[in-house]
Amino acid sequence: MDKIKILYIHHAGCLAGAPKSLSYIIKGLDRTKFNPYLLNIEPGPVDQFFSKLPVEILSEKGIRPFHGSTVVEKSFKLFLRNWIFLVPSIFKAYKFIKKLDVKLIHLNSTCLFAFAIAAKMNKVKVISHVREPLRNGIWGAPLRFFCNRYVDGYIAICENDLDSLKIPNSKRIKKEVIYNFVDLSKTVVNRDVLRDELNLNKDDIIFLYLARFSKSNGWKELIRTIEKHITEQHNFHFVFVGANDELQLSNTTARNIHLIPFREDVEDVLCSSDVFICPFIEPHFARGVIEASAHGLPVLGSNIGGVNELIRNDETGYLYNSEDELINKINLLGNNIVLRKCLGAKGVLYAKENFDLEKNLNLTYNFYNEILK
Repeated sequence: MDKIKILYIHHAGCLAGAPKSLSYIIKGLDRTKFNPYLLNIEPGPVDQFFSKLPVEILSEKGIRPFHGSTVVEKSFKLFLRNWIFLVPSIFKAYKFIKKLDVKLIHLNSTCLFAFAIAAKMNKVKVISHVREPLRNGIWGAPLRFFCNRYVDGYIAICENDLDSLKIPNSKRIKKEVIYNFVDLSKTVVNRDVLRDELNLNKDDIIFLYLARFSKSNGWKELIRTIEKHITEQHNFHFVFVGANDELQLSNTTARNIHLIPFREDVEDVLCSSDVFICPFIEPHFARGVIEASAHGLPVLGSNIGGVNELIRNDETGYLYNSEDELINKINLLGNNIVLRKCLGAKGVLYAKENFDLEKNLNLTYNFYNEILK
């Protein structure tokens, strides 16, 4: 039997949670049934990461994403760029798909709906991963309209993101929430990597932020809170991993705040930390939260959509609604090792129940089969 050609399309050049999640899907794919291809339309550091995957890498210039989610900062320039490149992107995507002759396309974001339009013109089935909630108003409306019209199936990484699509009841679009997954089989090489690099003591408490340094992730607000309120606890250290440039790296002079560029040894970084903090100010899924729980870290997270689906309050960590609550929980967890271990252990069980790699990959591939029928 001929293998089914499947085309994966990614939308950004930076290293983040979305390409990591996609890499698990590609690596676990049944090669006796599928022949995978990968196209990333925005070149960047992620290309080197993708080059290590067992997939044929393709290239095509001139196709742009159409942004309208909460994780992308709004600007008039971006708004114009969205509409200027839409028609040319659809045209180029049409020719690309026609030449490749694939049977299934997996979009790694709703911002890639130009490929969904082009796929319909080529009679190709399309799945879109919903990895972030869409904005309301003129920013999110185009993505809702075109995705709901041309996508055959949605895989959402949380209920909050799926709800943001506002899919009409009349639309017979297959949809399923499949949480992102964590590979617990990876071996931790160095549990003291952060302490060694930052010259910290064994009894220092490391609070970890692990995400892109984007406005929606609230990293600046967290830094200001620490600078203003966390001054007496000299053994509390806050490590921010995910900086993009030198300007971001120079955002503070506080001795207990350490800013670090994005790195690939995520497992080591997590296992050398004591508490995970997710200070998002815009609702969306936080891959770092599920990785932290899987590695036994208690989690502090802002009580907003996406994040509050991933933390069991008072069980795997704490959700906070104000700056005062955040400060109180930082002090509580920082000074209570028994509490940290208790919450962390429950987090591991929660991760195995909801974010298991093999289980959620199988759900993803079953979704493929349903769409192809």
